Amino acid sequence: MDLPKTYDFGAGDLVEVSYLETTFNITHNIAMRYLRALRIQPMYIGKEVFFSLPTFKKIMYVLSKPGSPGFLFPGSPAKTNTALRNSGDFLIEITDDLLALAASPTIMAEMVASEGRDPSMIKKLVAHSNAISRKDSKK
Repeated sequence: MDLPKTYDFGAGDLVEVSYLETTFNITHNIAMRYLRALRIQPMYIGKEVFFSLPTFKKIMYVLSKPGSPGFLFPGSPAKTNTALRNSGDFLIEITDDLLALAASPTIMAEMVASEGRDPSMIKKLVAHSNAISRKDSKK
């Protein structure tokens, strides 16, 4: 079994698109459509295509939280279901609001907490989030 190539530049892993292909049992073209739907820009290095795994995880975390809208992934039979598409309960691409939420320190804190990490890190992330909120409200 060929494992996808990964590169770590200190801010998280860049992972070869074959990671998505293997994980979800999809073709390369569908994997690229997943990235486009999730608004993750691929990185072309040589002949290979990579993406940011931490960004992917944050967006998937936001999409799978309780109360989040459903998501119809490219290539899934559900995406062709007119009733689901017209119900208003499902997204077919990521909105600016969801991207902002995925980038928030609060989501990072929730993700860290769900993995059982050091509680002091969670406090720092949440404190940073509150400081940003207070600063923004003064404008």
